[in-house]
Amino acid sequence: MKKLVERRKKSGMSQFLCAQRSGIPRMRLSLAETGQIELSEQEEAAVGQALNEYISAKAREIAALSSESCRGC
Repeated sequence: MKKLVERRKKSGMSQFLCAQRSGIPRMRLSLAETGQIELSEQEEAAVGQALNEYISAKAREIAALSSESCRGC
């Protein structure tokens, strides 16, 4: 879970959005991030998938911005 928390924070994804997109209640995610409970394998996979999708979407946004700013370079 520690690596997922690091990835979430580095990506800029809020805990609220991560909980929403993974389908895990925010309080449960919060408790897992602070080590008070453990998520099931399925829940961890859902968090990982939500992070992957969020990071991929951000990468596409950045790529689009980069290509827009270079039109006419």
